[in-house]
Amino acid sequence: MRVPLSWLHEFVDPGLSAEGLADVLTAGGLEVEAVERPTGGARGVTVVEVRSAAPVPGSDKLTLVQAFDGEREWEIVCGARNYQVGDKVPAALPGAVLPGPDPTRPVEIGRRKLMGIVSNGMLASARELGIGDDHRGIWILDRDAPIGADLTEWLDLDDAVLDIDVTPDRGYALSILGVARDVAALTGAELRVPETLAPDGDPGVPVVIDDAERCRRFDARRITGVRVGPSPAWLQRRLAAAGMRPISNIVDATNYAMLETGNPIHAYDVALLAGPRIEVRTASPGETLRTLDGVERELDSDDLVIADADGPVGLAGVMGGAGTEINDGTTDVLLEVANFSAATVLRTARRHGLHTEGSRRWERMVPPSSAPVAATVAAGLITRHAGGAVVGGTDHYPGRREPEAVRLRPARARSLLGLDLDTGAQQAALEAIGCTVNEGAAGELAVVPPAYRPDLLLEVDLYEEIVRIHGYGRVPETVPSSGAAGGRSPRDVARRAVRRALAGAGWTEVMPFPFVADADLAVLGLDAGDPRRTTVALVNPLSKEESVLRTTLLPGLLRAVRHNANRQTTDLAIFETGPAFLPPTPEEPGADGGPTGVVLPAEPLMLALAAAGAFEPARHDRPPRPVDLYDLLGAVEVVRRSVGGRTLEARPTDEPPYHPGRAARVLLDGVDVGVVGELHPRVVAAYEVPARTLAGELRLDRIVAEGVRHPVAAAPSPLPGLRFDVAVLVDEGVPAADVEAAVRAGAGDGLTELTLFDVFRGPQLGEGRKSLAYALRLDDPERQLSDVDEAAAIEAVARSVAARVGGRLRR
Repeated sequence: MRVPLSWLHEFVDPGLSAEGLADVLTAGGLEVEAVERPTGGARGVTVVEVRSAAPVPGSDKLTLVQAFDGEREWEIVCGARNYQVGDKVPAALPGAVLPGPDPTRPVEIGRRKLMGIVSNGMLASARELGIGDDHRGIWILDRDAPIGADLTEWLDLDDAVLDIDVTPDRGYALSILGVARDVAALTGAELRVPETLAPDGDPGVPVVIDDAERCRRFDARRITGVRVGPSPAWLQRRLAAAGMRPISNIVDATNYAMLETGNPIHAYDVALLAGPRIEVRTASPGETLRTLDGVERELDSDDLVIADADGPVGLAGVMGGAGTEINDGTTDVLLEVANFSAATVLRTARRHGLHTEGSRRWERMVPPSSAPVAATVAAGLITRHAGGAVVGGTDHYPGRREPEAVRLRPARARSLLGLDLDTGAQQAALEAIGCTVNEGAAGELAVVPPAYRPDLLLEVDLYEEIVRIHGYGRVPETVPSSGAAGGRSPRDVARRAVRRALAGAGWTEVMPFPFVADADLAVLGLDAGDPRRTTVALVNPLSKEESVLRTTLLPGLLRAVRHNANRQTTDLAIFETGPAFLPPTPEEPGADGGPTGVVLPAEPLMLALAAAGAFEPARHDRPPRPVDLYDLLGAVEVVRRSVGGRTLEARPTDEPPYHPGRAARVLLDGVDVGVVGELHPRVVAAYEVPARTLAGELRLDRIVAEGVRHPVAAAPSPLPGLRFDVAVLVDEGVPAADVEAAVRAGAGDGLTELTLFDVFRGPQLGEGRKSLAYALRLDDPERQLSDVDEAAAIEAVARSVAARVGGRLRR
């Protein structure tokens, strides 16, 4: 919200500089991002009267203007021709300074010879003066503009503008009057509220409201005998400073009133209204509307529209229709000053992708009480600057509601805010923003919020206002005590350990949005019955690509790979931790939706990995090494070590979205935690990621369920250990992990080391056979092991291998 200081001072003047006022507002919750002086670069620009204008000999575009500044006439060569003799225009005479493209380097105006004629400066457009974007011709000033006056002083071009970042919960601050109310509350300065005139007389245009919940108020005022033309210079300057383009005196009056009061207004040409009549209703099937931006829009049955006898003439709260637009021939105007529900306007604006200054305000809740104020301001401006008279008006208010009191417990407010404010101080803070405060039972207060603050609904809202008006800077810095020692949960500690370990191993953490498209899941090749194909759709998605809650982290991760690869970053190793949103099951029920009775999706915590390109860069003695399955298994090993004490097992698997024969299912302590592998070529092509991209997804919630297992140091055996080797002959298809498990089982509890040191295949073993050689170490702290123990251990390993994997020991 851009707030010209001179405009603000019409309602409140705290006697502060622009910068001082900016500090006060920022400390009070309205952050002033910048203090600007957009029209402050013009110096020495004078109001002159055009006395004559004649073509420059030899030119079909230039005109020689005789301009009078009250003392003498100046010859000025001008390229524009939108003025007439007698018009008042701004002239930058020799020595004047205008804003340049670079704000730090203004442009000094001098004499210049054009077509053999000396031009004494130039006539200026609004854009050249920093007032708006209009550069179609010279800026025509008011007929009563004082000849010879300094334009900067006459129009207050040095006026400062506060650029305020208004948060969604403070919609009242999207108006000059709303900001003025906060300035008065924060500084104690006197607030001047504009006069409100009630409508009087039949406007001759009946208004019917079909849905009082979505249109709670409709103030219609009719003004006849108007004449459309430019607005006065001061009004144009204020609109431009506030960020709006001046259009005409009628439209500018509605925009000015909206900026001043916060209530959007729309003006109709009554001659173009069928009936004439106004009906506020929802759109009928098949109806369309050409809006003011020239777009023909197909209306939805949920759209609230303003209609005449022939059909829709406006999208309620969003944009009017082109068919009833104010034009140069308009003489009869109907002002629509309504009040629409925030949800109605928000849905319509999002549905049509049409966000306007008006819809922005409706989405933040405009109070019904502002309608007559805005109508009075707009009607007054039109009658003063466009002529005509208000011939009638009507104020339909079917949604009138009595304000409800909010309970305030001063003791609880003191406790939560950490402020020793007595009841009287709390009451004074609330009364400063316009609340009505009455005493209640048991020392409580009954607070009725002011009409302009529909956002004050709960007791905690009042707490915020109390501390805001009292001053955040006056809150003492204390550390709250809960009476209990704090600390992270074991699961959280383990999750942080996993993230830190992966980052330390060279993996980069990313955080994509938790939204995907159903098409993303389809290209992964998941079976129709896979629970990951059952998604939760968003009501108002930002785009089709982000229309459902993710059931797997892989799509977001693969989009990150594609984004980087498209920018020539093809060597990647990234990971993400976060929830997936899966259908609830008896084993993993979703959260209770409360009174709605809706069961929310289960949200298991996941860890996803993706890698592409070179995993190890080139060195002087070797080329770059491309990423492979074992790098992802290495990342799983990093995860395992970070949480400690788990036994890792990897089993081959063939399942989407992975390449057959190039993926592994991962188990920790026998618990299935996920799959890693090389993506199927179809998935690679669909996501447009580099060839041989690898990915994986693990159940992080299962990995960190027991927290971090810290290793327990064991005293080494005081006696020498027993070392020996065994070679196990098995079929080629037997996984090495199964063979190792069989050897461990046979060796017994005394096994302290087991290492696979050789894998051999050869014709002497037979076709389809392989030999795996292991080095073993046995220890017993109670007695010295002997050859008899070695023979017994080897025999036990042989029996275990035969029973578990159908193998035998090579002798």
